[in-house]
Amino acid sequence: MNPYLVGLVVPLICTFILRKSRDPKKRGLPVDVGGEPGYAIRNNRFTSPVETAWEGISTLAELFEQSCKKYSNKRLLGSRELVSRDTEISEDGRSFEKVHLGIYHWVSYGEAFEAVCSFASGLVKLGHKKGDRAAIFADTRA
Repeated sequence: MNPYLVGLVVPLICTFILRKSRDPKKRGLPVDVGGEPGYAIRNNRFTSPVETAWEGISTLAELFEQSCKKYSNKRLLGSRELVSRDTEISEDGRSFEKVHLGIYHWVSYGEAFEAVCSFASGLVKLGHKKGDRAAIFADTRA
């Protein structure tokens, strides 16, 4: 028998046998969304939606505080210093800006929680009350 033919047929037969033996992969299951039109899918490993990360936590502030207590020594936010910025022009005339960044400087969960508490204390000292709104404008960085 021709070795090229064997090299072509044997992998095809093996692939066919292996595909038939496996169960079809379930990626998601349709879910009723309370009469709203549309098609919603949930993960097939969960019988119901996950509502809280930990029992007894219902707000984002409580979740952040619990996370900071549990992982106080782990890294949370990282930022890198800008070392240099170069502008290069490609062959088609478009310009690209390349940035060279330094090493990461990390803030732990505990340090972030201290900063949040200090910021909240500052707002209270300035007269901010529960339920008042505040707008914060800043660069996106750690």
